[in-house]
Amino acid sequence: MRKTLLWLGGLLCGIGGTVIAASVVLSYMGFGASYNFGDPAKFQFVLVPLWQIGLAIAVLGGACLLAWRWLKARAP
Repeated sequence: MRKTLLWLGGLLCGIGGTVIAASVVLSYMGFGASYNFGDPAKFQFVLVPLWQIGLAIAVLGGACLLAWRWLKARAP
């Protein structure tokens, strides 16, 4: 379980960091990167910036790493 949390946390932090870096690069190039969570057929547009998605992924990875450390400290 601890190894799984370590790998999953590291992977999610890496993916989140990569998405945030891609958002920064695209913003520097003048593109507003966002993802639509709405339904375009009904003209519902809920645009979420790419950096917020990357931040959410990285926070989830950080939570996995904190859980790994907590389990490591409580292991016999």
